[in-house]
Amino acid sequence: MARPPPDVLRSAALLILLAACSAILWGLWLLHSHDSIVSGALLIAIGFAASAAALLIVLGRLSEALEKARAAEVERGAACTRLQAIIDSMADGVIFVDAQDRVALVNRAGRGLRNLKEGPGRPVKECHPTATHGMLDRVLSWFREGNDTGPAHSIIKEKEGRFETTYAPVRAPGGAYLGVVMVIRDIAERRSLERRLLDAERLAAVGQMSAQVAHELRNPLNVIDGAAQYLRRVLPGSAEVEEYGALIADEVQRVNRFVGDLLHVARPANPSFAPSAVNRLAAEAARRAALARGLEAEAVRLELAKGLPPLDLDAPMVLEALVNLLANAFEAGGAQAPELESRFEGSGGEGEVVLEVRDRGGGIAPEQLEEVTRPFVTTKARGTGLGLVVVTRAAEQHRARFALAPRPGGGTVATLRFPVRTVRPEAGTAEVAG
Repeated sequence: MARPPPDVLRSAALLILLAACSAILWGLWLLHSHDSIVSGALLIAIGFAASAAALLIVLGRLSEALEKARAAEVERGAACTRLQAIIDSMADGVIFVDAQDRVALVNRAGRGLRNLKEGPGRPVKECHPTATHGMLDRVLSWFREGNDTGPAHSIIKEKEGRFETTYAPVRAPGGAYLGVVMVIRDIAERRSLERRLLDAERLAAVGQMSAQVAHELRNPLNVIDGAAQYLRRVLPGSAEVEEYGALIADEVQRVNRFVGDLLHVARPANPSFAPSAVNRLAAEAARRAALARGLEAEAVRLELAKGLPPLDLDAPMVLEALVNLLANAFEAGGAQAPELESRFEGSGGEGEVVLEVRDRGGGIAPEQLEEVTRPFVTTKARGTGLGLVVVTRAAEQHRARFALAPRPGGGTVATLRFPVRTVRPEAGTAEVAG
């Protein structure tokens, strides 16, 4: 059965209340005049009964209104929860700043990027670097005033160029300013990809000319080296010939090594994967790096964890990468010998096998840690800038991660992290620590 409209119920309750008041007043008059006490009492009773009925109607309406308000509040709460869940699922930071320039809504990524762990409520300036406050004021004023001279989507790039923030105004249907939506994007990965693409183009160009350069350089270099050896043979008693002949030979070998590195880096990688014992590769790399410098095999301090899972590796490629890292560690110098550590990080059958090379040299400036991994960039006086390119390419071919970091107390830490999906020892690939 259909319920009466609210207006009808309100009118009926008002009429009943008016009639009840009239009945009560009439009953009181009858009682006062002593004309009919029974009739007066009856009218008063009827009036109070009618008042109670009207009150019940009003209370019913109030109860319904309260129930609807509660349902609306629950629905608004559910809508807010859904909205929060939606924006929390976004990888970019999302922040809504209200008309009073206070943070009214923020997602999970935004909390981390803007130090808003306590959630909304703070002035937007408090979660921005001081250097950007001037630009922030201009952007917010453009949107608040509706100034057409301002950009529709202003971009503020944060310190170190890591973050990119896009601002967009929010207005009511009537045009009233409600606030600004900020979308904060971490562009470090994008820039890293752009840098890798640029480096790949540079190496591709190097590859096209490396064979010709090698041919054009090595032939005259071999002639120069042969002439220097001839002079040292025919003039064995000349100290100057011996000194300069040895210098020529050293420089020829250095240029030959550079040409060889150039050819190696420019050559397309064609890895051949096979189950490999990581600790054996680490120990062999330490031995080769030490012997290349005329040192004992124990010149590298090894810290090899037992029980590491075997990995599918191109063993020569990883071995070369480790030798390059250890060579850099030796060249960095320092009071302590280079260190090579292996360990497993993770649990539940998934994690990473970590190879870490540490030195106590002068270290690398923080702003150069990423730059030195690019082709032909080096901090050494006589470096080629190709050694870390070999390491980076080996990491990429194995879907590993390579990073350089300052070492507490001085020096550098070079880390290779190889992903492990299933950790189970296989026959014939047992690890040997040390």
